[in-house]
Amino acid sequence: MPALFAPDPDNSKDRPFEGVHDLPRQVVLRGRVLHVADDKPSFWERAGNGTWEPETLEALGRLIRPRDAVLDIGAWVGPTTLFSASLGARVLAVEADPRAQALLALNVSANVDLAPLITIVPKAASARPGSVRLGAPRKPGDSMSSVLFAGLENAWDVEAITPDEIVALLPAAERVVVKVDIEGGEYDFLPALASALPAHTHAILVAFHPEILSQAGVETHDIRKQTERVFSALNGFRATALEAVAKRKPGSALDLACESNQTVLFDLAHRFTD
Repeated sequence: MPALFAPDPDNSKDRPFEGVHDLPRQVVLRGRVLHVADDKPSFWERAGNGTWEPETLEALGRLIRPRDAVLDIGAWVGPTTLFSASLGARVLAVEADPRAQALLALNVSANVDLAPLITIVPKAASARPGSVRLGAPRKPGDSMSSVLFAGLENAWDVEAITPDEIVALLPAAERVVVKVDIEGGEYDFLPALASALPAHTHAILVAFHPEILSQAGVETHDIRKQTERVFSALNGFRATALEAVAKRKPGSALDLACESNQTVLFDLAHRFTD
């Protein structure tokens, strides 16, 4: 499947970012050697030393088999996209931030063996068609782009892609693994995605962001209602709060996802216990 966004790495107009390296740098994520050509060396240092979302990468490493299809919604500059492809999966990477899209494309192009496995969709995952307005608290490309920041100075409109449209782009595979990390947009999007996912969906990793909702003025009881709506839509899966398990923090996955930012694994066949 051809990339929907594939800038020519030799064309300077596609590389306007100060600090982007012409020669890719090597990083190792959980034993997988990757190459990156973006302007985020400090991030990749954290990813390589295991201090960036270790539970997410561990879960993907356990879940993904070669030739699986991975849907990476909120791909940013590609850590989970590249890691999933390095495990042999074909990846559909959805990213709404234009700067992140371009850096993601550079990083994909830097991995010539993985690039054929990855399709980039430069659109905003949305429950509804049309356009979506997003904003970034610091600057575009900072990994925090969200519909909840649409009123900030750093804001833009991007074409939406709906769950049905996303699923139609998924490569053929016996199993589908999904990762959703869209900085507060998950509450509206996931119930719509759940009803569109194919029956062979194996697992869904969801980053919940109650702290962002709280900062946006959403009351605690409404945060719980929105979280319960997501859990209800995914009630055919077992839910495990990954960071809480790693820290041996007691509580149900639902309660933990309401209290603090938390990645929850909704899975069928793998049990993560403490």
